[in-house]
Amino acid sequence: MATSSSGVRANTPNEVRLVEIYFAAAKLIQEKGFQATSLQDIAREVGLTKAGLYHYIPSKERLLYEIMNYAMDRVDRDVIAPAREIEDAERRLAVIAENYARLVVGNQEITIVLNDIGGLTGAKKRHVNQRQDAFYQFVRDTIQDLEEQHKTSGMDVSVLAMSFFGVIRWLAHWYRSNGKLSRERVIEEIRELTACRMMGLGR
Repeated sequence: MATSSSGVRANTPNEVRLVEIYFAAAKLIQEKGFQATSLQDIAREVGLTKAGLYHYIPSKERLLYEIMNYAMDRVDRDVIAPAREIEDAERRLAVIAENYARLVVGNQEITIVLNDIGGLTGAKKRHVNQRQDAFYQFVRDTIQDLEEQHKTSGMDVSVLAMSFFGVIRWLAHWYRSNGKLSRERVIEEIRELTACRMMGLGR
């Protein structure tokens, strides 16, 4: 199995190159905005001609769609799949929080782009929205399980779920690898905040 320059596992050299394009494009889109980022900019960033970039991706909207699907594939694999194996809702929520926070701090540009879906239209936009909604529902259902066990603070389940996502996704905007706290300390404290204190657990 090959590994891209971003440290992400991929199965073939072509997939490695695609992941490198996704990360480079996401960085440019974060810096310049989707509309202001051209395929020529992206090609230059990854050392390709514009024609060479077309070998991997046919259009800018398609590239954005593939970046968002790649991000949701990582969520499915690294966050949702491990959590589904856990029956206890309290432990499940802690694993979701920890793995999602770890995914976000390791993929900041991708996360920021995923949260700005305005560049997509039609069926592509609906598909990404459906995948995001399924993740939200999984988290909400876990919090609902805790509520039914009378373990939460009694706050509205939807408010808790949206707040959970808000805190973790915002990591992409403020986390710095050279900051005062180590990466693992940040992940640990975000897990404690979102999966315990915000929920009213351990009172």
